[in-house]
Amino acid sequence: MIVVKFPLGYTTKSSTKITFLLVFYILLSNSVNSQNMDDFIEYDSFVIVEKPQKVYKGFYKDGKPYNGYFSKGNDEFPRVDYYENGEAKFQYSLDVYQMALGAESSEVEGLQEQEGEVMNEEDYEEYMKDLYKPKLNIKSVYESGKIVDGYEYGELNSGIISRKIEKQKTTAFHIDAFAMHYYQRTSLVLVSDTLIIGSPTIAAAGENIEIRLFKKNQAWVTNYHIGGEKIGSNYYIKGDIESLPANCTLFIYDQNNATYNYGRGGFEKYSTRLDLIDIQKMYFDNPEIFSNKNMQSFFDAFIEAFTVEIQKEDKQRLQEPEVFRGYIITGESSEILKGIRFFEKEENSYYEEYKDSSKIKKEKIDLINFQKVFKEYLENTRND
Repeated sequence: MIVVKFPLGYTTKSSTKITFLLVFYILLSNSVNSQNMDDFIEYDSFVIVEKPQKVYKGFYKDGKPYNGYFSKGNDEFPRVDYYENGEAKFQYSLDVYQMALGAESSEVEGLQEQEGEVMNEEDYEEYMKDLYKPKLNIKSVYESGKIVDGYEYGELNSGIISRKIEKQKTTAFHIDAFAMHYYQRTSLVLVSDTLIIGSPTIAAAGENIEIRLFKKNQAWVTNYHIGGEKIGSNYYIKGDIESLPANCTLFIYDQNNATYNYGRGGFEKYSTRLDLIDIQKMYFDNPEIFSNKNMQSFFDAFIEAFTVEIQKEDKQRLQEPEVFRGYIITGESSEILKGIRFFEKEENSYYEEYKDSSKIKKEKIDLINFQKVFKEYLENTRND
């Protein structure tokens, strides 16, 4: 009988030994194969600030990310997902605004040249490579495959959109647009019950434009500010108006089987288009989002509708109202200064015409025939 000696003095039969070695070889082979070159990937083109390393590895299982780091996005704007046992745990990214300004090139401790150290050519090339790697300093948290805290990104043909999420709620939305020798960021930030829209890039150039969108009574109000001074407002109201906005030009119309009111006031000194984003297009093409009573749900719906809008290749004109119901101009006390307005009652329908703060005409008419009267009134108004 052949006896095989083990380091601890253990003895066994050769047949048992061969079986043991065979099982051990199979387990070892499986372990090696699970992490061979076909099953893992290495990255050295970025640095995660929280965990600075020369190389980041990601291991696959059944062809899917399983453990480690996996890059996504493009080389210019990398994002990295970190997995544990097949589940995405974290996303690492950098701020697009910082990236555009070149701040992502900042050094990371442990990777920069030590003061007074003399490097050979090979070390210097490695140092320069590390110095200009994107530094991923934003950590986002996944739960069940969705970002619940941090940033969620989307890529456009000429830009990037990013949604900031805090405690599973969207608190900010950024649109970063790129072109040859051009970059602009537009930010939408939800502060309490007000959506504040601005551009840090335009502000840095010396012009501080800010839009504040909120709901007041029946109306969605959009106030425009330049340098902190309010220069005009837009109003959007669904249904019949209980109280008219002051100092406003108001159109009343039907669209998508509902009645809406669009008003505009101020802007006497400013004839240029001041929308950082085309809110008017949102008013007319997506009126359903303004039915939201909760500001958070409105913000979410606004982002979804706007994301679809900016990804359209063909920029369509604003939808024309289906049916007109009125055009009026109000004064400081919300009184009607001039205009024309259709009223529909159960027993009859009529329109009223106003001039110099007084009602000068009232005639019975149906809505269909009012369309002709309305267009003639506008034509005469333009000629006056």
